[in-house]
Amino acid sequence: MKTPLNRFVFRLCAALCGALALLAARAADAPLSPDRVTFYTEPNYRGDALTVEAGAAVADLARMQRPGGQPWTFAVSSVRIEGAAKAVVYAAAGMSGDRLELTRSIPDLYAEGRGQGATWDRSIASVSVLGPKPAVVVPAPAPAQPPTVVVVPRPAPPPVIVRIDPRAVDAAIHRAFREVLNRSADPVGLRTYRDRIVNQGWSEEQVIRHLQRSDEARGIDATAAITRIYREVLGRDPDPHGLGHYRGKWRDGWTQGRIRDDLRRSREGKNSYIQNAITRAYRELLGREPDPAGYANYEKLMREKGLSERDLRASIMSGDEYRQRRR
Repeated sequence: MKTPLNRFVFRLCAALCGALALLAARAADAPLSPDRVTFYTEPNYRGDALTVEAGAAVADLARMQRPGGQPWTFAVSSVRIEGAAKAVVYAAAGMSGDRLELTRSIPDLYAEGRGQGATWDRSIASVSVLGPKPAVVVPAPAPAQPPTVVVVPRPAPPPVIVRIDPRAVDAAIHRAFREVLNRSADPVGLRTYRDRIVNQGWSEEQVIRHLQRSDEARGIDATAAITRIYREVLGRDPDPHGLGHYRGKWRDGWTQGRIRDDLRRSREGKNSYIQNAITRAYRELLGREPDPAGYANYEKLMREKGLSERDLRASIMSGDEYRQRRR
């Protein structure tokens, strides 16, 4: 016998089942949370991008691969924060090492200091993104039934299965060797550090620190290394002030790669890069030196608009002079 109470319970159960079915259907196509953080490999939110929603974390960016196969460890140069999210980034895997909390977007992490002359540019090894916990709210049923509001937490995303790409591991080892020793890894070094990355969970930064303590690294002449880097980046020998400055950084633990990157980011380094890129493109594509008007045009585009060397070459190749030369 159906009493009024039984009918009410039956209707309530039916409403709940319908709401849960609706939620399950929506969860399958749930949009990206508005509270999220996107990490970029280049300043000003350019380059490869990795988006992490609020409530998620990546304990070791070395296990995340960029589109080109490189790991995300020590690859982040700018961070965009959206919604109510905030990010906590760490200099070592496992949410350890130096820590920085970000509540606003950062167009260039080179401006964020870590102390002792270091910056947060390309220094992030693990991340955690915090924010309000998203929820799905089901509207109340029709007025004929008792008002019911069902709030169901958004289901957790499926676990990410991370597969270590041997090529990415070898690339990380070669980068570490070039960073510290200015050479590619030898076969023994590759075998040694492959095992430590794959089986012991080492990050690229740990490989770099271990190489810095090697006899080969300790035997490098700082003055000779700094002079060579100046010639590579700026095309000149270091002045006394610059040499003294980077010898001090060398004693503080800076690698050859870090000194090279710092010089490239300097005003003189940027000017040298732009000049070399334009001159090289004209010589290789048109077989001549750049004319003053062309040089001035591309210099302005690279300096003010962020034109890359690839875009510069594409622009030259689209011109009549290049097409006529190719005939």
